Amino acid sequence: MSISKTPAAFIPHALTRRSLLGVAAAAGTVGVLSACGGGAKDGKTTAPGQGANLKDLYDINAHEVSELKQGGTLRLPVGSMGPDFNPRTTSGNMTDTQTIMSTIHDAGLWTLDFDGTTTLRKEYAQSFTPGKEGEKVIVKIVLNPQAKFNDGTPIDVKALQATWKTQQKADGEYNIVASDIYGYVESVEAEEDNFHVKVTFSKPFYPLNALFTFILHPALEDPKVFNEGFVDNLHPEWGCGPFTIKDGGFNSSEKTVTVVPNDKWWGDKPVLEKIIFRQMDEPAKKAAFKNDEIDAAAAGTASAYSEFKAVAGTELHKGVRLHVSGIDVNPRRVKDAAVRKAIFYGLDREALAKIRYQGLPYEEEIPGSMLHMPFSEYYQDAFPKVEGSPKDAIKKVLEGAGYTKDGEFYAKDGQQIHYKIVIFGDDPVDKGMAQTFTRNMKEAGLNIEVDQHPEGDFGRVLGNWEYDITFAGYEANNPDATVATQQFFHSSNSDGIGSPEIDAMIEEMLLIEDDKERNLKCDEIEKKHTSELAFLGCAANGPHYVFTKKGLANYGAFLFKTIDWTKVGWVK
Repeated sequence: MSISKTPAAFIPHALTRRSLLGVAAAAGTVGVLSACGGGAKDGKTTAPGQGANLKDLYDINAHEVSELKQGGTLRLPVGSMGPDFNPRTTSGNMTDTQTIMSTIHDAGLWTLDFDGTTTLRKEYAQSFTPGKEGEKVIVKIVLNPQAKFNDGTPIDVKALQATWKTQQKADGEYNIVASDIYGYVESVEAEEDNFHVKVTFSKPFYPLNALFTFILHPALEDPKVFNEGFVDNLHPEWGCGPFTIKDGGFNSSEKTVTVVPNDKWWGDKPVLEKIIFRQMDEPAKKAAFKNDEIDAAAAGTASAYSEFKAVAGTELHKGVRLHVSGIDVNPRRVKDAAVRKAIFYGLDREALAKIRYQGLPYEEEIPGSMLHMPFSEYYQDAFPKVEGSPKDAIKKVLEGAGYTKDGEFYAKDGQQIHYKIVIFGDDPVDKGMAQTFTRNMKEAGLNIEVDQHPEGDFGRVLGNWEYDITFAGYEANNPDATVATQQFFHSSNSDGIGSPEIDAMIEEMLLIEDDKERNLKCDEIEKKHTSELAFLGCAANGPHYVFTKKGLANYGAFLFKTIDWTKVGWVK
């Protein structure tokens, strides 16, 4: 799935593939916003539901560039760093990777505002015009002739063709997350010159601005380069944007990436003279923020919140965390749908929420959608409901599938149900949640153990599907759920594991032009997939608390807005 993965307690600020999709759907969402639960700035807040006030959902300490100092350094922590720095591969599809690479591999046609509305980026394109030729949907794109990758390669029809070709098939020779819109594209052709491009669709796909949210260098058309070329290599020569890697700026031993202004960038020049990303686990991040070694840190736990709040010279930016966190049961390992359903039935989401938010000035009703945030007009709870007690529901589904109790635990054909839940790092909240989960599972007759990994293993373990169960979640950075529905629930994105009926529903959904009708169809698909197949289930969203050193501007809790790295800086 190309929705970027994040650890359960880690709060990122990142672009994802989903973060650059949907326009009318976003505008519809804003139309229902009115008032948000809250109180004093440091008082207890309640998660916003439908009818929330947009301005209560983000805080980036907005300032005009003219109010900022020219120069300065920004030091940011990330939970994981590499080894695969290609965010378009399954092993590189991590929020931290996307954050780092967004500064130096910037090419894409769209940017988002706080409400999720999209705007065509004039740095890359002059126009984007949908239309029809006969019965076929087409899009005509006029690219900006100034746009070039750092090695001088023009961003023209060849770059768009390379992007399309690499993304066509999830089960092809490229190790991509999902094909999304590109599986419906028939051709990408030059017209009067290489900067006038016509895209023809074999059949419709909506929304059309899912097209070229990112643009790849033609060198990535080589499958070996695409799949393996970014391992421990950020390839700044194939990137473009306001920043580029400083000479020697990737230090794999110190786990740092340093970017500096790119003199080949044709757009607005950045204010900062340097950004340093440093990989560190949660305890190291806490110490670094207190010791003035980093300039911003997100707090997802009570201990982090209280420690960061006590640091002198800091500011708190509060917003909604666009994150769906819950249970992620890997169907490649937990192959029996009956067992996956039993895990869902035994999940005590209320108990996990109490652990997660204990000590934080925050509360929320338990959410139930991987697709839509609770403040969205399209939100519906899709988490499976059980009749009677969870224990009885588990007994019914497992015995119906041929399992019987063998001592404490259920077994079938001599094989006990025995899996592990993976957690990352040493955070006591994650440990407490995992212990509560395994205890609940044991009471229900499922033998599940905790498998603890260093936080730095996150990208490798999840990117390579090396887990049975985890609490890791996904960024939900767009109000339109079209692409996410395809990525989460179509069998082609899960090694063929799924349902032909659900696949057909998804194909029908992609043909629906009306945003509201299409998104409500997404809700229907999610409910069916979750109840029948039980891969992913939402248990929490959470607040977005970003602490920064005083004076940092245009950075914090962004809601849907794309980070404009050229405008991040320090107030005069």
